[in-house]
Amino acid sequence: MDLRRITDWTLLTGARIEIRQQGSPVCSGQVDAVTDDGTILWLRPTAQNRRLFEKAESYEAWATEDRAGFHYEVTKGLNHEQRP
Repeated sequence: MDLRRITDWTLLTGARIEIRQQGSPVCSGQVDAVTDDGTILWLRPTAQNRRLFEKAESYEAWATEDRAGFHYEVTKGLNHEQRP
């Protein structure tokens, strides 16, 4: 599966994702919680304490699973295309 950037973080509770910052992978795991406005999420990496990530700090969430309702972009090389 191609990784997909999730633009609406409010949908991510329980999802397996990878966090990136400026295109570089930072951390991956399962989303433990998300704020109501979707600007902050807590990620629980395997065998580690959960970590907080904020959109305002240029973090991006990339899905490592397909899930109904995700709003995401598929990235192939330098081209981006919106997916419903």
